[in-house]
Amino acid sequence: MLELTSLKMRQDLKCIEFLSDGSDRLQWEKEELPPDELCIENAIVMKHFNRYPLVIDPSDQALNFIMNHYKSKKIQKTSFADDGFMKHLETAIRFGLPLLVQDVEKIDPILNSVLNKEVQKAGGRVLIRVGDSEIDYSEAFVLHMITRDPNAAFTPDLCSRVTFVNFTVTPSSLQNKCLNIFLKEERPDIDKKRSDIIKL
Repeated sequence: MLELTSLKMRQDLKCIEFLSDGSDRLQWEKEELPPDELCIENAIVMKHFNRYPLVIDPSDQALNFIMNHYKSKKIQKTSFADDGFMKHLETAIRFGLPLLVQDVEKIDPILNSVLNKEVQKAGGRVLIRVGDSEIDYSEAFVLHMITRDPNAAFTPDLCSRVTFVNFTVTPSSLQNKCLNIFLKEERPDIDKKRSDIIKL
């Protein structure tokens, strides 16, 4: 049993190493991503998504990470209740900026065409219809949606159009987090060695 567990851990580690490298993990750590295995796996999913991520984030771990990760790209934070939501959405789509939509317990139908990436080409322009208007669509546009409700229920239709990422804290991720805090405080020399090994 112990050998099987050890084998699975080695396979998981190989998978993580294949989909991300040491520089990614060091950068994510600087961007306040907790260095436990669950959060690293979630960051990998968010790096390689095909459908826009819908993140379940009761403790704001993902929120802080996403805001730091896209800080240099001028990420805009909004919600469906925000009066300027449409303006933020149109600007982000047109200029290829990252957009973070908070408090997503239900999806506004205005996002349907964006989630489906219903783009069309017309006269050398790439357009997408949002509501009643057609907007120039930039390939650099990135959308993240976040809910703090771990029990939020979403329709099967929506589930097929987004990538779910769950940042709910598990006992093992909490244990890893505590160990990392303890290591930084009590044995900074070992923590430095750990960072150096990741760099290598």
